[in-house]
Amino acid sequence: MSFKERVVFLDRAALTPDDLPIPGFEHNWSEFPFTEAADLVPRLFWATTAITHATPIDAEAIGQLHKLIRVIVTGPAAVDGAACEAKWITVHHVPANDAPSAMLIALLESLVSSGAATPPRR
Repeated sequence: MSFKERVVFLDRAALTPDDLPIPGFEHNWSEFPFTEAADLVPRLFWATTAITHATPIDAEAIGQLHKLIRVIVTGPAAVDGAACEAKWITVHHVPANDAPSAMLIALLESLVSSGAATPPRR
C-alpha cells in the first residue's frame, strides 16, 4: 500500500472562485467554503496538508493532529508557529500574486515531491 497525501482546504471560498489545477501527485483532496472552529479538528484529523486562507489554527487544534505534516497559508490566517515547530509541522506562506491558484498548487507539488517537508515525528 502506498502513501497517499490527504489535502484539506479549510476555506476555499476565501481564495478565488477559479478552479484549482489538480495536483500531479497521489492524493485525496477535500475542500470547504469555510470552516468554523468546532469543525477544525474533525476536518484536519486525517490530513497531511492543511491549506488555510483566513481560518486560524491554534495550539490546541495542532496538539490533536497527528498526521499533519505541513500547513500552507494563502492569506491572513493565524497559525501557531511554535506549536507547529514542536510537532515538526512546517508552515509555508504563499506570497500574494496575480495567480494564487497556480502558485498554491506549484508550492504544494514542490513540497510533496521534494520530501523535504516530511520531517521525522517527535
